[in-house]
Amino acid sequence: MVTMDVDGANNSLSPSKEIDELRYSRLIYTLGREAVQAVYQSKVLILGCNGVGAEIAKNLVLSGVRGLGLVDDEAVSVGDLSAQFLLSEADIGRNRAGASAAKLKEMNPTAEITLIPALQLESCMSSYQVFVATTGNMPYLMEINLLCRSLGVPFILATSRGLFSQVFADFGDNFYVVDETGEPSGAILVESITQDFPATVTVVEEQRHGLEDGDQVVLRGIKGMEELNREAPFTVAGTGTSSFTIPEDTRNFGRYLSGGYFHKVKQEKVVQFLSLEGSLHSPKFCLSDPAKVARNPHLHVAFQAISEFERIKSGGASIATGARLIKEEDHGEIMECAREIWEQLGFHERVRGSSNGSFGMEEIAEVVGDGRGIIDSVDIHASSGVPGVGCSIIDLGGIVEAGSSKESKSSRKVDTLDEELVKLLARGAHVELSPIAAITGGIAAQEVMKAISGVFTPLSQWLYFDALECLPSVAPPPEETIASGSRYDLQTALFGRKFQELLGSLQWLVVGAGGLGSEVLKNLVMMGVGCNPDGNITVTDMDRVSRPNLVDQLLYQIDDLDRPKTPAAARALRNINPAAQIHALQEKFDTDTEGIFDSSFFKSVAGVFSAVDSAQARLYIDNRCVTHRKPMIDGGKHGTKGSVQVFVPFQSEMYASSNDPPEHKDMPICTLKNFPYSAEHTLQWAVETFETLFKKRPLDVNAYLSNRDFQDSIRKSPPTSRLPILETLRDALLRHRPLSFEACVQWARLQFEEFFVNIIKQLCFTFPPGMTTTAGAPFWSGTKRAPAPLTFDPLNPLHLDFIVAAANLQATVYGLKGCQEHGVFLDILQNVEVPAFEPKEGVKIAVSDSEYRNMGSQRGMRPGSEDSAAVEACEALLQELPTPATLAGYRLTPIDFQKDDERNFHAEFVATAASLRACNYGIPVSDKLQARFVGGKIIPAIITSTAMVGGLMCLELYKILLQKPLTDYKHAYFNLAVPLFTFAQPIRAVQNTVARRQDTPLTWTLWDRFEMECVGMTLEAFLAEFKRQQGLEITMLSFGKSLLYAEFLPRKKLQDRLPLPLLELITVIGKVTIPATESRIIFSISCTDANDDDVEVPDVVARVR
Repeated sequence: MVTMDVDGANNSLSPSKEIDELRYSRLIYTLGREAVQAVYQSKVLILGCNGVGAEIAKNLVLSGVRGLGLVDDEAVSVGDLSAQFLLSEADIGRNRAGASAAKLKEMNPTAEITLIPALQLESCMSSYQVFVATTGNMPYLMEINLLCRSLGVPFILATSRGLFSQVFADFGDNFYVVDETGEPSGAILVESITQDFPATVTVVEEQRHGLEDGDQVVLRGIKGMEELNREAPFTVAGTGTSSFTIPEDTRNFGRYLSGGYFHKVKQEKVVQFLSLEGSLHSPKFCLSDPAKVARNPHLHVAFQAISEFERIKSGGASIATGARLIKEEDHGEIMECAREIWEQLGFHERVRGSSNGSFGMEEIAEVVGDGRGIIDSVDIHASSGVPGVGCSIIDLGGIVEAGSSKESKSSRKVDTLDEELVKLLARGAHVELSPIAAITGGIAAQEVMKAISGVFTPLSQWLYFDALECLPSVAPPPEETIASGSRYDLQTALFGRKFQELLGSLQWLVVGAGGLGSEVLKNLVMMGVGCNPDGNITVTDMDRVSRPNLVDQLLYQIDDLDRPKTPAAARALRNINPAAQIHALQEKFDTDTEGIFDSSFFKSVAGVFSAVDSAQARLYIDNRCVTHRKPMIDGGKHGTKGSVQVFVPFQSEMYASSNDPPEHKDMPICTLKNFPYSAEHTLQWAVETFETLFKKRPLDVNAYLSNRDFQDSIRKSPPTSRLPILETLRDALLRHRPLSFEACVQWARLQFEEFFVNIIKQLCFTFPPGMTTTAGAPFWSGTKRAPAPLTFDPLNPLHLDFIVAAANLQATVYGLKGCQEHGVFLDILQNVEVPAFEPKEGVKIAVSDSEYRNMGSQRGMRPGSEDSAAVEACEALLQELPTPATLAGYRLTPIDFQKDDERNFHAEFVATAASLRACNYGIPVSDKLQARFVGGKIIPAIITSTAMVGGLMCLELYKILLQKPLTDYKHAYFNLAVPLFTFAQPIRAVQNTVARRQDTPLTWTLWDRFEMECVGMTLEAFLAEFKRQQGLEITMLSFGKSLLYAEFLPRKKLQDRLPLPLLELITVIGKVTIPATESRIIFSISCTDANDDDVEVPDVVARVR
């Protein structure tokens, strides 16, 4: 076999290595470590390096696939530059696979990329774990599919044509899915276990087990019935809301005492697939848009008809040399072929609803026609006897029943071939668009990873997607679509040359240059957005490139590590399209940069892409867009889940009109401090302990040494609040101020004793075993797990790792040199004197948050004392503390938790502290990966969903520029793991009506503003002019958080303010200086209408300069 290797790569893989855990951490959070390891050791063969092929290859290479085979004998043409972002003008005439491979290698130098001639494809197949086709006619692909099935190689087909795409999956007769959803199965606490057969397990009241009969669980940490702590799972039955039974005879076991938890075991599920040939005749459809379900059979036929047309016109070639431009005179031939396939497949019979149990397409169309349904997949040929995954339709109104003879308007639409839809597909059959390629490539690459790992539910089996809403309402004239040798010719074929000029002259803002920002920016420059001399894309992001960014942020490479993102992104984008006009800013988009992103800036841009990762950032961008009446397209992602929302001026509501769920749930204080019962609690406690020791403590010390206001605030605070602060200062500056690294180790050893021994002893002394509540129930029950103190053992790796991390962090805070030699630590630890601890009587420990707050203590675990005693203690501490003058210039170094540094001991400290506390309470321990996840508030990421969100966002841009009606816009929500796709129309902006003193009432939405010329105008003149213009009387006027005017203000204040010019009023009363570059300011007002009723009205935009 002759192969073409890249950088000496060959067809054999090097010995398997462990994955780079930091680099692939976000991917591990999404797929799991075993699945990522499987991807890391796999080889995938891709037929076709077109736009979709490039997207799939990019997604797999960034996700760490070890080997990639590329099959494509074609030369690069200018048409390839429309959607194939790996290619450039310099590659025209070169082999497409070779040019692509070089760029892929740059993305991941460890990937072994092999170029394979098309004639050798079949002989190479057995060396790969998955095969993906993005080109080829159906007879040829059916042959390849049969070869794949004979070799046990999963087969995936993914193609795009204009605004349409298809994805097909065949993983063989029996494919094992090890985890259908990928959702974590957390530990559920056990409340009791009966001595019976079968034994009944009851969970704590605060949790629900969520089990069903037949599920399997593994028990851990059970005290009293230790025989149940085994690796073999129990099959549950008789499930209720808080209990279930296990088939175990526990009558001769010891009595259940306390503790324990269980995990649900993910069970394998066998999924059977039809071959490509079988599925062409008996298709099962996974729905991409509930409102378009009735299109699936028509698109299924249309794709086949066009493929057959291209095969015939190419002389029967297996792999066509590029997609063929289909002229209008060819439509008749295609239509004849489509009608023949339609009849052969019997869709005209199936869609009427039959007695064989298949779903009637007219019923499906009726149920989901409004897009409200939540659909997994539909089997329109259920009689085939092939089990699939989730073959049902779920709607808010109920489940569709099979075999109904109901007649409806939609049945007339689907029982005959939709020839207009076929023509639309034929018209753009030769076109590849970057957003569609990104969407298709994201879906297909996720299927590849499912095939490799068995994680998540595969497609069953065909998915068709279209974005016909993006087409111009009136097709451009033929002369507008003629090719001119431009890289945008294929896009122009659908949208016309004038629209392409509009794209090129566009000025747009992208906030965020991370994963979503990278995908959006890549698509934009491929589309030609801002690529004319009078256009540009402004991108702003203050972050730097970190190692985990390399997995889902395609614009960055290893050489970019620690560099600012936006300049690196700009360079990469100009490599993709040299005409790209990128204005790269390293600014955070928030209130502090409104002098940069002022009204003049917003006047220059046409709209905003929001590619940020927090609701707070989205809300701010949303507010600025509404203020300046600019459209906002927002994208979000979380692992395999993604969403796109579009907000259109004067048509839709704004992002803030609806409430997103909180990003981080608050945990009860007392649960974290004293009564944890899950790894989530111990991790959060460890993160807060890190913040207290290594950030807040040095910040307090520095504030004491340098800020007189801080010293005054300490003296003025209540004694019970003042005392712990002064004790911290005393310890940091006197008792535990290290002068050597040895002192840091000693301090770390004492911290171990305090956290994991002394505090636990005091807790058990205050609430001893056997204690009951006032209601007579055991105190240590339910979620209150009785802890046990640890005994320090320097030879225990977990204990020593905590000491190493804590000592090195302490050294960093005090500017000392650290150490990692375990021998040094063991020598020092032998000589550390640990004071004996005796629990104290009368220590008050809060058992609820309300009690904790009432105690008024920051520690919630202090002896009760009178204020006078606390005052005396505070005074003694103040006398003991060194004065700031004696430590002039001395400062500590506060540490912010850095999640992506392997050498700073941050994750080590959190992981070991959390695990030691878990050992106290019998809770599962944590690792560094979990520590980074919680401490860094990391969002799981995978390039597949990132790419899909980026593609969907850019489709909405087409609609905005075409000024589409609101009904054509799409909010999108998907989960590639299940897979589930839903779309919804944005909600229309609410119209408000206000009666004015003039005849015409005021009708307004959240997008409206009163605009006034107010240069040099006083407050008094402003109020009068507004009343004259609008027929409404202002009763209250504010700027930001400052109240500038209100009818109820004292007369003296009104007399002082009314003569002031507006700018001076803001400066004097609001204490705000308006930047010299800002010519317009926004006032919020309250008014009374013609009936003297208080009414809500829009803000006022006043030009003051």
